[in-house]
Amino acid sequence: MCGIAGSFGPHIPDQDQIGQTLSRMANRGPDGSGVYRHGTGGNSITLVHTRLAILDLDPRADQPFQSDDIALSFNGEIYNYLELKTQLETTGHKFRTTSDTEVILKGYLEWGTGCFDKFEGMWALALFDQRTGTLILSRDRFGEKPLYYFHHQSTLYFASEVKALATLSGHKPSVNFDQIKRYLVNGYKSLYKNGETFFSDVNELPAATFAALGPETSRSVQPRKYWSLDYAPRAMSRAQALEAIRESLERSLSIRLRADVPIAFCLSGGVDSTALVSLAQRKFGADVHAFSVIDSDERYDETANITDTVNTLGIRHSIAHTRTDGFIDRLEALVDYHDAPVAT
Repeated sequence: MCGIAGSFGPHIPDQDQIGQTLSRMANRGPDGSGVYRHGTGGNSITLVHTRLAILDLDPRADQPFQSDDIALSFNGEIYNYLELKTQLETTGHKFRTTSDTEVILKGYLEWGTGCFDKFEGMWALALFDQRTGTLILSRDRFGEKPLYYFHHQSTLYFASEVKALATLSGHKPSVNFDQIKRYLVNGYKSLYKNGETFFSDVNELPAATFAALGPETSRSVQPRKYWSLDYAPRAMSRAQALEAIRESLERSLSIRLRADVPIAFCLSGGVDSTALVSLAQRKFGADVHAFSVIDSDERYDETANITDTVNTLGIRHSIAHTRTDGFIDRLEALVDYHDAPVAT
């Protein structure tokens, strides 16, 4: 989890605004920070980044990452970056890091915005093409990584968190009381019906889209789909279905275990987390450290299943117990962190 923020337009954030933004996002990225600025055709671009290092821990991979007149601020992980890197190297691209960040940048140079459909991963990113003065925003297929934006003083601001929008622009967005009422009356499932957020004039870039903004279009974000879910069923036997599930699960997990830092899993007593932890340890030999939340309410206490898994696999295991004291204080802290009510 990294933090990204930026602006595109005639207004240029001052050093104090940038410093406050970096401070606000420090918890998202404690391993490094950086700023990129460039002026183009009456508009100025500012990219701000705080880094949580997962791949290539060397400062050479810090962001905003710059190469070939491109600057990139990226939050997330591209799981198939090694396969894409090999493909890009065959077409002549050279790499100076072992990060997935550089693969995104080179992928854009090779395929343009068609690169997004080639990425398997989770991301929110801002890429500035200095050659054309174009800013590109993009978000992963299912919206795992957040990307908010709003306009102030004819300038577009975007960030991982609404509070970063406020510090970078110097303007606090007003509360969207209609969205709060919708949430209180209809519950969290109503929140995604109309694209609104809990703040007026603040939008989220939709999942599976990108938006390209040139020097003359900085006031308008027009998301364009690069992917949509396809339903194409085919007949298969039960045995074929089981084998296909196993193959897909093993491939998906294998590329998601790529990291230059220790691997941890959230382990409940359910089938999904147990399968993932077991495959990681037994199939791929990962040095697994599992973490579990144990509920004091016996109706939700999954200690027996968790203990069986831990003992069978012989993995490291840490437990956190829920408690009722201080609940309101912790809930307020969560609301503050999310800039919104806790959805579920």
